[in-house]
Amino acid sequence: MRVERQPPNSLLSKEGPSLGNCFAANLPGFGTLLVIDKAGGGCRVTLDIPNNGIVHRLDDGSVTIVRTGRNGGIGTEIEIDRELADQYNLATGDIVAGETEPIHGGEPPVEREEDLAWEREERDEPAALRGETVPTWLVTRTTPAERIVSIRRINGLPLDEALDRPSARLKRNSHERAAPNRWVPLALSAGDTTGRMLDFSAPLGLGYAGIVYGPHGSGLTRTLRAVAQGVTVQAPDCMVFMLLMRARGEEITDWRRRFPAGEVIVCPTGQQGATAEQTLRIADLTLAAAQRQTELGRHVILLVDSLTGLWGAMLEGEEADAQREADRSWSRQRIREWMQAAGSFSGEGLLGSGLGGSLTIVASVWQQGIDTEAEEEGEIHPHLRLLEHVLAETSWRVALAGSLAADRLFPAIDTARCLSNREENFLPEPLFQQLIAARQALAEISMPARHHSLFDALDDTSDLPALLQFLSQPSTS
Repeated sequence: MRVERQPPNSLLSKEGPSLGNCFAANLPGFGTLLVIDKAGGGCRVTLDIPNNGIVHRLDDGSVTIVRTGRNGGIGTEIEIDRELADQYNLATGDIVAGETEPIHGGEPPVEREEDLAWEREERDEPAALRGETVPTWLVTRTTPAERIVSIRRINGLPLDEALDRPSARLKRNSHERAAPNRWVPLALSAGDTTGRMLDFSAPLGLGYAGIVYGPHGSGLTRTLRAVAQGVTVQAPDCMVFMLLMRARGEEITDWRRRFPAGEVIVCPTGQQGATAEQTLRIADLTLAAAQRQTELGRHVILLVDSLTGLWGAMLEGEEADAQREADRSWSRQRIREWMQAAGSFSGEGLLGSGLGGSLTIVASVWQQGIDTEAEEEGEIHPHLRLLEHVLAETSWRVALAGSLAADRLFPAIDTARCLSNREENFLPEPLFQQLIAARQALAEISMPARHHSLFDALDDTSDLPALLQFLSQPSTS
């Protein structure tokens, strides 16, 4: 399915070319492509976040729209009148499509002679000697380059429907949360080795907080892409957000080419002149945008490559660049709260206030063995602390083994260390019992032998039930 994108500010009809039960809507202002299912299921809403913008309500009450940079730049600040924002109940994380106009700078201020004299007098005196510091908000503040003049859609909804959308919630309450009850098989074919190994080791349910962890070179990004591909195909009603941290240009291009229907958001980095707070702002707005979609009853999966990069930006913002400083930093709680945002929200809620939807977070984490002596001396890399901070918050884990990767045995998944919490809640009972039996049969042998046995079984079978039956045979053990 291919739809041509029109350039921004082009005047197009609300409904574009027909795509079976779906249609494409190119919206003026940002060149948005929106795919909607007229029949009520099956197609994915594409919000095109990089070409639109995410609303950000600041602490002082002002409202801006942030359009992220497509290749990791700081992005564009879009001015919006507060009355217009209040009229449509815009909250942080709402995705807005509409028409904009450039903001042209006014006439330069007239300089008075006394101002010039003061500048000449103070030019060579550092501000620090005068006891002055520049406020952080002034350093990181971006001047709006555009102004929004009209709004066409909010979170993919036409305005008449957007006005009736639920109010934004800072946190989904415990009454709404429920155990994941929908399984998304990740294998796309009999030859999809990574997808089939993931279905065996850790079946994915919507609403998990998950991590893929292992050393560099073990296939972290490759495994994350397998998850994205499986969800894209097997759960067409699930919105796929991909948050890239410290990504190279070719990596950004690769993600976009592989997942044209997904929302690829690139956080700015220091190489583009961004501060840590600017990096974290885009990351936090992306999480808020995913949360706003769940309040509409939608299912969202947020893939983060990598959580280590996000953790590094948090530590940089606190100037905690050493182990002992990181061990006392507020970032430890901040990264936990990030993972705690995931959940399946199919519960009833208080007084029947449940909104449905789910947010699944799957992130890659760099992890390797910690030298005990270096840890006691406080000399280990602070990034290595991440796993212990988020492990208790995760309900889905995929462990990659450096020894398997060193022997070029990919996917280097260590099935014995993987976890899918409460998988019995969404797997059929016979399949779940077979899965337990097959895992127990493999657990009795060494990791290399386990990996070879699983590969042989994958070659001889075509789907998960056949694989489990093959592994449960007495000859496997």
